[in-house]
Amino acid sequence: MAKQKIPNKFKQKVMMEKMLQERKTPTPPSRKKINWKKFFKELPGKIAKFFRDVLHELKKVSWPTRQELWRYTVVVLVTIAIFSILLGVFDFIWVRVIAYLAKI
Repeated sequence: MAKQKIPNKFKQKVMMEKMLQERKTPTPPSRKKINWKKFFKELPGKIAKFFRDVLHELKKVSWPTRQELWRYTVVVLVTIAIFSILLGVFDFIWVRVIAYLAKI
C-alpha cells in the first residue's frame, strides 16, 4: 500500500505556522482610575449595608432549642472523649513498640 501524499494545509507544522501568523497580539486591559473622594464618601454606607445584610441573614438561621443544644453538646463531648481514649491507646502501643525495637 503506497503512502498518500498529505496536502500542506493538513500538515501540523504548516497549520501551526499559519495560526501563529493569524494570531493577534493581546492588548493589555485598561486600568480604571479610582476616584478616592467618591470611594471614601461611599465607604460608611457600604459598611452599614454589610451589617444590615448580616443581620438579615442571621434572622433566616434556624437556631436550635435549649434541649437540642444540650443534646448536641453531649454528643460532641462524648465523641471527643472516645477519640481521645483511642488516641491514647494507640500512642501507648506505639511507644511500647518503639521501646521494644530500641532494645533489639
